[in-house]
Amino acid sequence: MSIITTHLTCLNNSLINYIGASLLICSFVSLSVSAATLTISDNLVIRDIDNKSVEQGILSKPQVFRLIQGEHILVLKYKDVFEDLEFGEERLVKSDYFVVKFSVKNQQELLLSTSNIHDLAAAECFIKSPELNLLDERKQEVALELETLNDYELAKQATKVVTSLSAPAVISQNNNKITNTTKNNKESFLLFINTKEEVK
Repeated sequence: MSIITTHLTCLNNSLINYIGASLLICSFVSLSVSAATLTISDNLVIRDIDNKSVEQGILSKPQVFRLIQGEHILVLKYKDVFEDLEFGEERLVKSDYFVVKFSVKNQQELLLSTSNIHDLAAAECFIKSPELNLLDERKQEVALELETLNDYELAKQATKVVTSLSAPAVISQNNNKITNTTKNNKESFLLFINTKEEVK
């Protein structure tokens, strides 16, 4: 009877090892399928991906990132050097930071780039009204949305205030007084708005 028990125990252990290995392999396969490689052209400088800072190297070269399926938000700016024929010197052209929103679905590769900017006049036109192209591995356009960084930050702040306004008042443990946390958030939002208006 002990030989049969030992044989069954070995069989059970082998089966458990097989199932564990299969699950591990499946998880690796699903991870590689659900992620896309995003390449950003060298004339775009990325600051944030999904509200996380991105470190920049010294040399300007295409930047490559792995993104999982879902919504993504990039903060970036345009930066390039052109020859100013009128003054006979090179001139750095750069935009303010702006926000790009898009969704990764089943794409494997994505390329984010500007339209062809060949001269100083085209670069100056671009910084006033940026237009980007997002293409997948089949050269199909992927929908994206552009907005100014100020508008994006204002919308984030408004969402934060609206969320906090729907939160109930909190009772302070120190002296059992009701503290209205929404009042503090409302004041900080109004201060943020007034600061943005002064900048303009």
